[in-house]
Amino acid sequence: MYSSFSKIQINEELLLNECIQWLRVIKEEIKHAINFSAFRKALESDDMSFAIIQWAYKTILKILNLVYSDLIKNDYHSKIWHKDMRIVLKKSDKSNYSISKTYRIITLLNCLNKVAEKIIAVQLSYTAEINDKLLNFDQMRDRKQRSAINIILNLVHDAQMTKSRENTLICLLLDVKEVFDHVALKQLIKILIKLRILINLINWIKCFLQNRIIDLAFDDKRQKSKKISTEILQDSFISLILFLIYIQYLFSKIHAKFENLQSLSYIDDVTLYIERRNIDKNVKMLKNAAKIAFI
Repeated sequence: MYSSFSKIQINEELLLNECIQWLRVIKEEIKHAINFSAFRKALESDDMSFAIIQWAYKTILKILNLVYSDLIKNDYHSKIWHKDMRIVLKKSDKSNYSISKTYRIITLLNCLNKVAEKIIAVQLSYTAEINDKLLNFDQMRDRKQRSAINIILNLVHDAQMTKSRENTLICLLLDVKEVFDHVALKQLIKILIKLRILINLINWIKCFLQNRIIDLAFDDKRQKSKKISTEILQDSFISLILFLIYIQYLFSKIHAKFENLQSLSYIDDVTLYIERRNIDKNVKMLKNAAKIAFI
């Protein structure tokens, strides 16, 4: 039932009392993850929708509460949850279907797995709000009251304040392509250990990300199952918060090098900006900051 993987061994420096304290999974979190999921989502291969899980929870809630609590507590991620179905669909009104951008890929994820991911994602997000070591303040998305609107409001406010001081605000807008495909699992684990996340949670995340398999369907044909090397799935509930954690040291590195530089990020969309009177120096500093972080 469970996938095999090499667990990370804890050392004296990662004792429980020195780690970021992880909240015990409670039944209210499991109930919320199940009942507030979209029951009209497309089904995975097991044909078990959120509607079925929600009805089952009313009858066997004690069993489901115990199962999810123990799976997370004992850092297990079921092997059957490692397989995803991806359906390739042609976009309408395209002249040339030999280009990959003319297709859309829909990923069907196991609904029971989504519940576990939601529980972990919510706890990580909450931990980030009560512990400033997990994420930088200016990293948005998948966090309460920190959305794209907040980024715009922050940038507009800083631009207005710059204008009132008769200075110039220079912005560099970056859209980092295919970021989820280039997340290194070993590096992510090192970051989680450095942040002193509890070791059982790190092992759960490692188990979740390893040994993933996909079934690909195209033109009513289904290909054989294949292993994938992508470390983080963009369609997963937990992927967004994990990616924010993965890149948080980039912004710390930039701020340490350039004291006056400000940054705002929304997953893979990054804004770097600086206020000064000398435009040429501003542009040069932004170029150097981008090279340090993203090249």
